Amino acid sequence: MKKFVKVLLALTLAVMMALPSVTFAEEAETEVTNKTEWLGGENLGMAIDISGNTNSSLACQFVIKSPALRIETCCPTWSRPNGGFLTVSLYAFDTNYEKSIAGKPIAETVFEEFDDNAWLGLDFPETDPLKPGEYVFMLHDGIEGCPSGAWLDKPTDREIFYNDGYVDTEYSLRGKVTFVGDPEEKFGTPTQPEPEATEDPGTEKSDKPYMDFTLMLSDPDLEFIMTAGGGASLEFEDDVLKIFVNAGSDDPQLSFTFEGYGDLPGVPVVEHPIMLIKLRRVNDTDPTVAEIFFYTEDSPGAKAGNNFRFDYENTTDWQYVMIDLSSNRRCRVYFTGFRFDMFDHAPDGGELEVAWVTFFDTKEAAQNFNGDFSPYIVVTPAPTKKPTAEPTAEPTQAPATELPDVTSAPATDVPAKTGDKSGDEKGNKVNPAIFVVIGVVAAAAVAAVIIIAAKKKKEK
Repeated sequence: MKKFVKVLLALTLAVMMALPSVTFAEEAETEVTNKTEWLGGENLGMAIDISGNTNSSLACQFVIKSPALRIETCCPTWSRPNGGFLTVSLYAFDTNYEKSIAGKPIAETVFEEFDDNAWLGLDFPETDPLKPGEYVFMLHDGIEGCPSGAWLDKPTDREIFYNDGYVDTEYSLRGKVTFVGDPEEKFGTPTQPEPEATEDPGTEKSDKPYMDFTLMLSDPDLEFIMTAGGGASLEFEDDVLKIFVNAGSDDPQLSFTFEGYGDLPGVPVVEHPIMLIKLRRVNDTDPTVAEIFFYTEDSPGAKAGNNFRFDYENTTDWQYVMIDLSSNRRCRVYFTGFRFDMFDHAPDGGELEVAWVTFFDTKEAAQNFNGDFSPYIVVTPAPTKKPTAEPTAEPTQAPATELPDVTSAPATDVPAKTGDKSGDEKGNKVNPAIFVVIGVVAAAAVAAVIIIAAKKKKEK
């Protein structure tokens, strides 16, 4: 019996040694995990604020080819703790973007008082994950005074990015999708939108500056549309606007508001989208990075995303800065003003001179402009008081049945006396009506004399 047990144990040991060895660590590695995949493009670090405007939104259209448990995006509040307010919605894609978001959302959550750079998302249970398909993921309904938005990255084929409902090919919405397990196929290609209607190529474009909102900054009377802040001050001198920035200023700025400046609310961006500024850095040490935040009727204040960053040429000579306002889809209808952050950071202070700001229909017109406004300035002469014309009597004709009374002729039948000198001596023409009136009066007088003479003769 003992011998049999020993043989059995030996056989069991041999079988176990023949099987592949499995450790607990290897067992853990073979467990299926849910894979989180990056949805946006390469890191760019551009944040955009959508608070305070019910028409403002950010969205991306994408396709998943495997079931998913979560979709999320990173939302800044610009360092305000518990300061974020946004609504996150997910729609099934239907034909196009507009029709998709007009439908009922598949899922929606209102996020309140979230922290800076929180990842806001929508979750789906493993028992009922988000099915493969095409979707629109949207952020909307920010609150005025509570900056909230999203981080944007470089564009990618995995998504189509919408900024306030318009396709924006410059960016992608930073996002992540968590799939069930780790499928081989994760993302598909979203449906491309129909091309936007373009302007009629026959539309005539002007090569002239748009004078209605041209700011000649040699004029101190324009100070009423300007407000300096952040350590900046201004002065009109030598036919230019001089901007002085104090040392240690972190965010020097000068705001221009067009309210009350022209007949329109601002510059019509569709007609005159090219902004051109003539300026110069005064010192070689002045910073070379600047930024402009644009104002619109929907968004009258400076907001992240409503901006254009640009670099000055590293020179103290006069230079032109050209900005295409139409390149930012949020700048549309009317450009109602702007905040000019003349230096990104100015720890040592700085000085800038600005000669003028104007607008053009095309980039070519702006590039070809020689800086001379004189052909486009219409000088309206001061109105002068016109001399009062002397009243002119209309010629009258005596009735055929009755002679006029010479002594009671209407005053209007006799021209007013203007002075001792005759009209000819003054170089003026004598009104022919005067002679007509005089002739009528003389004829009446002669007739009266004849009648009186005849009467006396009859009495004799």
